[in-house]
Amino acid sequence: MNKHILATLGTVFSAFSFVACMAGEAPQGIDQETGGELVSEAEQAILDGTPASASEAMIARVWTATGSCTGTFLSSSRVLTAAHCLTSANTADYTVSYGSTNRAVSQILKHPSAASGVDVGILVLTTAFPFGALTEYPQVNVSDTDNLIGREVTCYGWGAEDVGGSCTVDADCDAGFFCDDRPSRMRCFRPTTTLRKGEFTIISDHEDDDMWFQLDVPNASGQITLPGDSGGPCILDNPDWGTKHLVGVHKAGNHTNYSRYTSREAYATWVLAND
Repeated sequence: MNKHILATLGTVFSAFSFVACMAGEAPQGIDQETGGELVSEAEQAILDGTPASASEAMIARVWTATGSCTGTFLSSSRVLTAAHCLTSANTADYTVSYGSTNRAVSQILKHPSAASGVDVGILVLTTAFPFGALTEYPQVNVSDTDNLIGREVTCYGWGAEDVGGSCTVDADCDAGFFCDDRPSRMRCFRPTTTLRKGEFTIISDHEDDDMWFQLDVPNASGQITLPGDSGGPCILDNPDWGTKHLVGVHKAGNHTNYSRYTSREAYATWVLAND
């Protein structure tokens, strides 16, 4: 992979937005993509984070046969989420919600390298949402993960509330709760009804710093991503140009000190080919 070529393409090509960007040479110390200074400190995160409006970054809720995940609209009929949320090959097992409106799914697309770690997939809806021609969707750009390190992003997720109690299966939890039965968790959770967001700082992933990045968590308030945030986006906002960039999709975390996202470098070309 030629990172210099990809970084150049990332400043030229974008998708799913009706806003045109005109970028001149940025002053020294100013990021050309965001128009802002690079920063290093983390602030709020999704646990105990700020309630958010789904329209801020076109956030969807993805209901599966076993629970729920978070997604991002690429268009009125396509939603990007984590591939690990798409465990069933039956389209009838999925519903996408936005506000009080639900849509069925007609097609399930997984990244061809999903099993190797590019943990993203696309759900194609049977009927498009009536968003309107001027709706702005977060842009997906082909650009290096290296360009994201040290930048602040807003990450979104529906999450789930940790209600405690040891468990190994759902039956160990009260009605309406589910068991996160991974060895490091084994606790009961329940889906939340509030979309939340938080400001995070991106840091490098020590295993593969092209495919993934991590968030600097927890912050001073102990905030971190939660179960149900899977598939949720990290959005890099450019207030000067009025654009939002979808730079990461939530892949994994441990609720303690680790939160990993699949980086745009790994999925952007595939997403742009499946728009």
